[in-house]
Amino acid sequence: MTVPYHHQVATSKPHLILKLLFRWKGSVWKSVLVEYFIWIVSYFIIYAIYRYALPKYNQKSLEEFIRFCDKSLGFIPLNFMLSFFVTTVVNRWTVMFTNLGLIDNVALFTAQYVQGDDARGRMFRRNIVRYCCLAHAILLRDVSMKIRRRFPTIDSMVPAGFMMPHELEKYESIKNRYNKSWGRVDSEYLEYAVATEIRNLRANMITIWQHDWVSIPVLYPQVVFAATYIYFILALFARQFIIPQDQLSGEVDLHFPIISSVTFIIYVGWMKVAMALLNPFGEDDDDFDCNFFT
Repeated sequence: MTVPYHHQVATSKPHLILKLLFRWKGSVWKSVLVEYFIWIVSYFIIYAIYRYALPKYNQKSLEEFIRFCDKSLGFIPLNFMLSFFVTTVVNRWTVMFTNLGLIDNVALFTAQYVQGDDARGRMFRRNIVRYCCLAHAILLRDVSMKIRRRFPTIDSMVPAGFMMPHELEKYESIKNRYNKSWGRVDSEYLEYAVATEIRNLRANMITIWQHDWVSIPVLYPQVVFAATYIYFILALFARQFIIPQDQLSGEVDLHFPIISSVTFIIYVGWMKVAMALLNPFGEDDDDFDCNFFT
């Protein structure tokens, strides 16, 4: 499941907020570390070339390019693009989370309304729940790499208890599925209650399957990711401090790009939020633990 932290924010005391801010697992620091290291190293390479390797006339040409990059940054609507993209991804993540589906309701209704203390009645109840668990596991096997590794083939579900050997043979041989009926429910209403819960579970699974089948158009994340990286490639030059002609200009050369580093962490971290939520059935720290549901 996602990284738990609610116990650390039980109150709004400042030291708890700081403790949350500097968590490592699933944090923004962990997600942007590699990109930031590459960016800051590239920044200082350009810094060293500009100040110590270029002659004066080449420095002037680079300074013109730095001014051009600084003006060009304002033409990339990064705030606008990231806002809409993250909103879209978060809404998609919310729908997938609310439709993960639990077997509990089906099991409770089946145990209550499918009667019979004999072996045949118990077999009906167990099989109804097991078939629902099997359908759920087959779905999660298609959308989650963790479950795919746990059950690399349909055959591997037999030792796990989801299927019986003879059911596997029928599963592989039957091309069409048909509804089954049984006579262990006292009334049509009770049968309807059990069937409704099974339909609800099926509807949840269909929603998950549809979201896995139809992804967000690839050009959308491509545009957002490209815009973010292009923005900070230009920032490598645009955020260089131009050596002033007048030593008394009053401009402060901090050497280290403090504000640019903060901007990088915020924007790239914002982009990483969308990347982490884009496929919640993956293997990141904050992805769903599908093994829990199987």
